[in-house]
Amino acid sequence: MTLTVFQSAPLDRPAWIDRCMASVRNWAALQGWSYQFMGDEIFDLVAPDLRAKLRERTPILADLARLELMQQHLNQEGGQALWIDADSLVLNPHWSPALDSPASFGQEFWVQVDPDSSGWRHYRTPHNAFMSFSAGSPILPFLRYTATNLLERVDIDNLAPQFVGPKLLKALHNLCPFTLHEQAGALSPALAIELATEPGAAVEYYRDKGGPALSVVNLCQSLVDDKISHATMSSLVDQPQRLLALIEH
Repeated sequence: MTLTVFQSAPLDRPAWIDRCMASVRNWAALQGWSYQFMGDEIFDLVAPDLRAKLRERTPILADLARLELMQQHLNQEGGQALWIDADSLVLNPHWSPALDSPASFGQEFWVQVDPDSSGWRHYRTPHNAFMSFSAGSPILPFLRYTATNLLERVDIDNLAPQFVGPKLLKALHNLCPFTLHEQAGALSPALAIELATEPGAAVEYYRDKGGPALSVVNLCQSLVDDKISHATMSSLVDQPQRLLALIEH
């Protein structure tokens, strides 16, 4: 069965994003997969009325557009489609995920300060920075229908950026569990900052709670400038060995 990896990014992206995408292209080539990239034209796949409604909410529009892209590809070409966000870095190019399920998603092990105590807490939740679907999957058309229906009916000005991405996946996963890949995770700002400087309490917590060894990690560009800097992201991409501190004891 053929597998195609999809990515998308705007023209005005930082250099570290290009290096992340290069790691994905190299991984796809090593695994014998096809690779396709799209720029902002990916948004043209969304119906005009909804695209106009979401024009100021690009992260939400992107979450919907990627579903449309993969559905169109699978309808025309069959096989399997794998989406990987452009700000995802491949750490282990020899990792070959089991993609025999009709749908699968990455899983976050998200470490952050616990607001109710002086310590830390973590969440294990699905995310859509890494997701795969096979032709004929019942999950992909259901996600497209659900996301579109919700966005047509709600006031988008008050929505979280993750509304039809991780938040929708989490709600559905609690009812009918998906196949998740813990090796395809996401790096919280607390972990990223320590890994770029000196491992500390957040990294120690990750180890103690059994955080997984990551093969692909989403670096969460949406949090840059708010909770973390481009310099920190660039440092981690240029020195990916720093992420080994997550599992070293």
